[in-house]
Amino acid sequence: MLKKRFFPLLVFSFVFLSSCSSVPRQDVPVEDRTTGRIDIPSATSSDNKRSAPVGDPIVIAGLQQDAIELNKKGESAKAAAVLERAIRIQPRNPSLWHQLAEVRYSQQQYAQAESLALRSNGYAALNTEIRRKNWLLIAEARSKLGNMEGARAARKMVTE
Repeated sequence: MLKKRFFPLLVFSFVFLSSCSSVPRQDVPVEDRTTGRIDIPSATSSDNKRSAPVGDPIVIAGLQQDAIELNKKGESAKAAAVLERAIRIQPRNPSLWHQLAEVRYSQQQYAQAESLALRSNGYAALNTEIRRKNWLLIAEARSKLGNMEGARAARKMVTE
């Protein structure tokens, strides 16, 4: 008798709880480190993927141009802020690091300019032109800091 009274309640509870236990699928962006693209899974189909390039080159070029114009106008703090924004988008771009080093040099922040140029060299790999520019900037920054031996060593790196 007791079974007959609680059986419908038990079935209802089971159905109710099983329907509540499913969690809606979350669309979590996943970065593919080999291609540099972010894949966003579609809620309707696992085969349908949308991709967005990481660090659109057109956006980066625009930010670099803005920074150049701001620095020419004497607004180096704003230029640095624009470049820092670009670096957040493309943190391994040696050109951005070099350009920020030039801005810091123009602000007479020579130690920071040297550090940023060295970081740029770390990302430059085989880009000999940017490495040459970095070593020249490092030499100038070291000279301003009174490190003549370090400046000579940096100039020597330009010729190698």
